[in-house]
Amino acid sequence: MVGIGDDACVLATGTVVTTDAYAEGVHFDLSYMTFEQVGARCTCGAVSDIVAMGARPEVLVVALALPGRTDSGAVRSLYRGIERVCKELGCEVGGGDIIALDRLVLVLTAIGSTTRPKLRAGARPGDSIYVTGSLGAAEAGRIVLARPRRAVPGWARKLTERHLYPLPRLEVALTLRPVISSMIDTSDGISTDAAHLAEESRVRIVLDAERLPVLPEVRRVTEAQGLDWRSFVLSAGEDYELLFAGRRSVPAVVNGVPVTRIGRVEKGAGLWLEQAGRINRLPARGYDHLTRQKPIG
Repeated sequence: MVGIGDDACVLATGTVVTTDAYAEGVHFDLSYMTFEQVGARCTCGAVSDIVAMGARPEVLVVALALPGRTDSGAVRSLYRGIERVCKELGCEVGGGDIIALDRLVLVLTAIGSTTRPKLRAGARPGDSIYVTGSLGAAEAGRIVLARPRRAVPGWARKLTERHLYPLPRLEVALTLRPVISSMIDTSDGISTDAAHLAEESRVRIVLDAERLPVLPEVRRVTEAQGLDWRSFVLSAGEDYELLFAGRRSVPAVVNGVPVTRIGRVEKGAGLWLEQAGRINRLPARGYDHLTRQKPIG
């Protein structure tokens, strides 16, 4: 059995199980999100852990805590979002529970299966590090959406879509599964998630700052916020892209999704960043729920 330390638990039978909790004010904001969007976004996050294990999702079990007087229409809307994602990824909604609370909370248990799970351990010296899609789009989209009483400009739609609907890269994971030696999803920020790969694989990972895939729209948002775009994308989480190591070369596009080589695996320990000819230790800068390092808002 694969237990604590990976994206999900893997039983001896090949069943893969993960549980995630999502709370209003921490993971989502109803001031700019509908109940349907909340359901979809949280489902994407929960199922992403199954995908990051190289597994195929099969069932999602839903437990809800609802504020008093939440009308039935809002609950149906929430489930429409959940079911939309499940339908797209080929899994079923398998029931759950509902209780009353002072704010909206979703606890989602995702179940899948695989005969050969992809773990955080497994990267070896000589492997390359790859990431799907782009970095920082979801967090940049959140920043755009959180601006009070301002319409989303057309150029930012790609960012807000990734924040609201970060569909896991299931087909990419299944297609590339034979060449992947280690994998995780970018839920907490690439500096944190890549550090997990390095720690669990007991290797040194060096990221190339010049290769990080970043949309021009993300740079536009960070510039407006007075932020350095590289620091931003290294810490920005909830893109739910796949970050993986592999020895063999990988196509630049897989199932319509860009895949970028962003680093390498070496003997040693820790996460490092190569920039302008210098290599420096890269601290984990992603979200920490216990310190609320990067709260919503």
